[in-house]
Amino acid sequence: MKSNFLKAAAIASVMVFNTAYADNIRVDLSGDNTLTDAFETFQVTYDSHTLVNVPNQTVHTYAGYNLIGQTMGGLAAPTGVFADFGEMTNGLANVFGSAPGFGPMFSEIASSGSFLSFGVDLVGTLGVNGISYTSGTLDLWQGFMNGDAPVKVMQSTFTSGGITVGNQDILSTAGSVDILKEGVMYFDDNGTPVSFTEYFTAHPLEEIRLLIDQNVVGGADQIAKAIFDQDTDAGYKNSDNLGNVYISATHSSTLSFKVPEPTSLAILGLGLLGFAGTRRRKA
Repeated sequence: MKSNFLKAAAIASVMVFNTAYADNIRVDLSGDNTLTDAFETFQVTYDSHTLVNVPNQTVHTYAGYNLIGQTMGGLAAPTGVFADFGEMTNGLANVFGSAPGFGPMFSEIASSGSFLSFGVDLVGTLGVNGISYTSGTLDLWQGFMNGDAPVKVMQSTFTSGGITVGNQDILSTAGSVDILKEGVMYFDDNGTPVSFTEYFTAHPLEEIRLLIDQNVVGGADQIAKAIFDQDTDAGYKNSDNLGNVYISATHSSTLSFKVPEPTSLAILGLGLLGFAGTRRRKA
C-alpha cells in the first residue's frame, strides 16, 4: 500500500523567494553593442524530465540542453528526449523571453537571429519531507537561427538545498559562475550598462544569487501523482522493474540573478529551481 504521508510530502512544485530583485539587466546577442532595453527577469515555459528511483530514494532531473541525447535510464526514446539542439529549441521552445514585457528579448531575437536557452542537471534524494537536491548545474546557451552550433555563454554549479511542501529553495553553499562568452549579458547599474565580465573582474570574490521562481503547470500535487499513482495525466511517462519512475512536468518560470547590497545589480530571469550564494570564478 502506498504511503499517503510520503505521497503528500514527496514533491514540492512551487518555488517562492522573498529576496527582492536588484537593478535590471540588458542583453546583446548580435555583438554590435546595441543592448536591449533594461528588464528584470528572463521568462520561459519548459518541461523538466525526472528519473526517480523510489526504493533508493534517488532523484535526477534534467531540462533544456541537458535533455539532448538523454534516454532517462532507457525509459525514454533511444535517441534521447531531444535528438539535437535544433529539436530542443524548435519553434522557440526552451528559449528565454523577458519580463516585465516580452519586448526586449523578442526584439533582440528578431534583430540578431539569435536567442538564449539553458540546460539544467540536478541530483538529489527523495524522502518523507520532500526532495533534497545535493548538487547540480545551470548553463546558459546562445543559439542561432541559421543553424550554427550553439555557444555556451555561462555555466554555474551549486550544492545543497531542498524542497518542502509548497516551496522549493535550492541553496548554493559552494560553487562557481563562469562567464564563457563576453559581451552578451550586462547589469544595468542605475542606467549604465556594465558587462558581467567587467563586473566580475572588479569584484572577483563577489557572492551572487541565481534565483529561479518555478511553478508547475497544473499544481503541486501532480508530481506526486505521477510518481506514486503513475498517473499519465500528471506526467508519468514510464517505469521499470527496478523501481525507476520516469516523469515530466511543465513549468512556467522566471530566472533572476542578484548581487549583494550595496552593489545593487541584478541578473537574469527564467523558471526552474533556486540557486543562491554562488561564488563567481573567472573562466
